[in-house]
Amino acid sequence: MASDMIRYLPDGLFPHLGNHFVRRWMKTFLTERFGIALVAVSDDEQPIGFLIGSTNQVRHIADVLANQKWGLLLSGLAALSIRPRVLLHFLGTRARPYARRLLGRTASPVSSDRVIPSPAVITSLVVLPDRRGEGIGVFLMDAFLKRATADHARLAELATAAGANGAGKFYEKHGWTCVEQRFSKDGMATSIYHRYLQ
Repeated sequence: MASDMIRYLPDGLFPHLGNHFVRRWMKTFLTERFGIALVAVSDDEQPIGFLIGSTNQVRHIADVLANQKWGLLLSGLAALSIRPRVLLHFLGTRARPYARRLLGRTASPVSSDRVIPSPAVITSLVVLPDRRGEGIGVFLMDAFLKRATADHARLAELATAAGANGAGKFYEKHGWTCVEQRFSKDGMATSIYHRYLQ
């Protein structure tokens, strides 16, 4: 999954940190309560697509920071130390907010007695190019939405590249609505999609 993500979803910081870091980060979707990792396999048990996300993004991030932040931090620093261009980009675009979050200097969205509502978020959805058009992406997305609904999420969210480079038409065909367009921290035009859940 990590190598496929780096190959087919290369935008953003994490793919530029290499396979080792991406594997460690993806593992959080397997180990934390609100994380989801789904894999579609062929008849001969070969992976042909995957989806990672969370049924409650706020709680997932809080759990990752509580349980895995030091391992992720060390893995990220190791990756940055051998990628000077990525390090310079990180320092200019993300270092300050990441440091605040890791040091606990931002307001916690989770309190002991109540949870701020949070959307379910599809973080990555990849289907191998030679298997696209077979309904694999729809199958993974529907399985995710069922889990999110079972976890009482009322809204699902995702981001994709805007325009022809993104998957907006696929999501629109399956009931998602573009609610916002913005630029990512890397300057990439991004479309934000929502889908309300019952």
